[in-house]
Amino acid sequence: MRPNRPRQKKQPRQWIAKRMVINDIEFDSLSEAAYYKRLLKDEMVQEIETHPQFTIIDTYTVECKRCRGAGRLLNPKTMNLNQCSLCKGKGKREKGGAIYTADFKVTYKDGYVEFIDIKGGPASKDFPLRKKLFEEQTGVELVIVEQKGREFIRKA
Repeated sequence: MRPNRPRQKKQPRQWIAKRMVINDIEFDSLSEAAYYKRLLKDEMVQEIETHPQFTIIDTYTVECKRCRGAGRLLNPKTMNLNQCSLCKGKGKREKGGAIYTADFKVTYKDGYVEFIDIKGGPASKDFPLRKKLFEEQTGVELVIVEQKGREFIRKA
């Protein structure tokens, strides 16, 4: 039998980002805000759009799992066919797609446009897939910028 020991608290994530507001724009992390300040000082930058959103997976329709596409279910108590409450009798359900939000869309004075994602800590597990879906949908490469200390390192 184990001795009674107090339960240890779970370790929180190692990368807890602090939100910050600059020029009435809310940033998700201090790294993102610092990079925004850097972009504002760059003379080659014509326009900065923050948090542009892109649909990386469109909404789609699937067969209802409860009624298997019939739209009706047999009620075991009354033995009547009732309308499926999950698909509302249609037999199909619409599923929401997925949206990716980049950190910045930067337009330079020569007309070049790039999309930037700032990483102040480790990337989430699904980020590589979201990046690939974004690049496939837009045809534009997403630039990853990592902060190491006070420096920003660009990765393609």
